[in-house]
Amino acid sequence: MKGGGASQAVDARRDAEEAPAREHDEAPETEAHAASGDAPVAERPTDAPTSPAADTPAPSAAPATANSIAASAADAGTVEPHAPSAWRVALMRFVLLIVIPAALIAGGVLYWLWGGRYVTTSNAYVKSDIARISAGVIGRIAAVHVRDHQRIKVGDRLITLDPKPFELALARARAEVDATRQQVATLIARWQEARAALKEAQTQEAFFTKQMKRQRRLTRRGVVSSARFEEIENRAASARDRIVVMRQRLARVRAQLGQRPARLKIDSHPMVREKLAALQTAQFNLSQTKITSPIAGIAVNVRVQPGEQIRDVGTPLFAIVKAGDAWVEANFKETELTHVIAGQRATITLDIYPDVTFEAQVASISPATGAEFAILPPQNASGNWVKVVQRLPVRLRIMPREGQPVLRAGMTASVSIDTQRERTLSQLWRGLLPSSAASATPSATAVPASPEAPPAASAKPK
Repeated sequence: MKGGGASQAVDARRDAEEAPAREHDEAPETEAHAASGDAPVAERPTDAPTSPAADTPAPSAAPATANSIAASAADAGTVEPHAPSAWRVALMRFVLLIVIPAALIAGGVLYWLWGGRYVTTSNAYVKSDIARISAGVIGRIAAVHVRDHQRIKVGDRLITLDPKPFELALARARAEVDATRQQVATLIARWQEARAALKEAQTQEAFFTKQMKRQRRLTRRGVVSSARFEEIENRAASARDRIVVMRQRLARVRAQLGQRPARLKIDSHPMVREKLAALQTAQFNLSQTKITSPIAGIAVNVRVQPGEQIRDVGTPLFAIVKAGDAWVEANFKETELTHVIAGQRATITLDIYPDVTFEAQVASISPATGAEFAILPPQNASGNWVKVVQRLPVRLRIMPREGQPVLRAGMTASVSIDTQRERTLSQLWRGLLPSSAASATPSATAVPASPEAPPAASAKPK
């Protein structure tokens, strides 16, 4: 009996120690049955008295253990889909560590190989010839024959000024020309008259000189009185003085005429030419009252009205944009024009026509930067200096094409020039070699010691 009681006490102690483990195993089983709709398994009371028969395993113990394993498997099945598998982790590592870096490297190499061939800029604008229309004379506007944005042709009348003041000036100039011609004709007549008087004086001088010689001989013989001789001598002296006066008069008239009257034409005289020039000026001013178009295009900024007074010659009244002759001016950085030359092909995309690509050709490159033509050019020799990359205007000629859209001056564009420059992997490798060699031997860049520096004292062994 004592042996049986001791055995029962040992079994009771063992059951008490295994009770928490059984409760832990039965909890998942209960949850599995609850999920599947089965009735929960009744818990065995732990405070029931134990007996030797209880130590014998019941026939339902094995099924309970199987249900517990099944419940654990079901519980594991609900968690397993959320945990990454080993092959998925390996794939992610392969993509992140190999595929993506390789793609970035390949993209960088391709960009380096192809990036140096094309130079692009968005600092480009459509340009066209623009004529500033101004009046050549000062006057009052009588009529305006053009309106804003009107298409005009060469020779079309634009503005008419009041012609009355200019017609009066033309009439006055014509009268002055006629008066000057008469004045020159009078000078020619005076020259001819003075020439005839000179000839007469010379004839008289010769006659009186001959008479004076005769009277002198007769006076010496006593035939003629001395008074008669003196009279003849006085007349001969007067004839000589008259010759001198006539020669001076001829010289003065010839100086006024400018040349010999026999070869002179009235309209070639300087005074007549001066008045003829004034006449032509008056005619020109009268013609300037009718302002016509010098080019074919479209009139813009027409703001003048009839009755306005033009106060300054050369003041722009409006402008005409030349039609059908547009080009693109692209402002590239100086560092981008190393391999750009005239004749290279280019493509142009206008912001107003984003779906249309225009073929173009490099026509010329400006010989000076835009800063050289600024109102205040940079003064780099004075004060502080900051280096700024300059831009050079490049003129692009647009190739004609069928159905080409209208190009208007001032529109923005994007330009890409094909420089035909090609890079190779060998250039990339040669560019990387010096950097790798320098990084491999950092001591090569060390500053050498000064030859004047004293040598370091060597430590003396004690």
